[in-house]
Amino acid sequence: MSEIDEPTRAAAEQLLQTCRRRGLGLATCESITGGGIGWALTSVPGASDVFRGGLITYASELKARLAGVDPAFIAEHGVINERTAREMANGAARACGADVAISATGTAGPLGQDGTAPGTVWIGIRTPDGTTAHRLLAGGGRAQIRRAAIRRALQLAAGTLQLCGPTRPPESRDVR
Repeated sequence: MSEIDEPTRAAAEQLLQTCRRRGLGLATCESITGGGIGWALTSVPGASDVFRGGLITYASELKARLAGVDPAFIAEHGVINERTAREMANGAARACGADVAISATGTAGPLGQDGTAPGTVWIGIRTPDGTTAHRLLAGGGRAQIRRAAIRRALQLAAGTLQLCGPTRPPESRDVR
């Protein structure tokens, strides 16, 4: 991957700082971004004190096996949708013992997938307050779409966590 751009770095730093301040562990479950969200997070010095790790579930079967996405749902609806993004985020939190998790599933093209146009990305955000999903419609080629998904996922996670209710202080954080 190329060097991280400033808006992506700023979002990663903000998210890590918020997790650190609140004593929260962070994880990822990535498909379209292929580990790029984790790469952006670990580009920031000191990320290891909150970033627990991540799952790269590029294959649909791994979304079910590793992240716990319902295989019957995948068979009927595919993997590029709100529910899959939510389940991937919840699965990452569970698998990595984290309080906060980010997921990304979508298609970067040049062809669509599951009847979904290239540039469609669903981003899941799990916080102690619950799990949400957001749709991103990105333009450009594969690299541009993937970079946009990484940046937007970090921005959404940082913003969502800012709105999240109070959490326990770092000294009382459970180790999982």
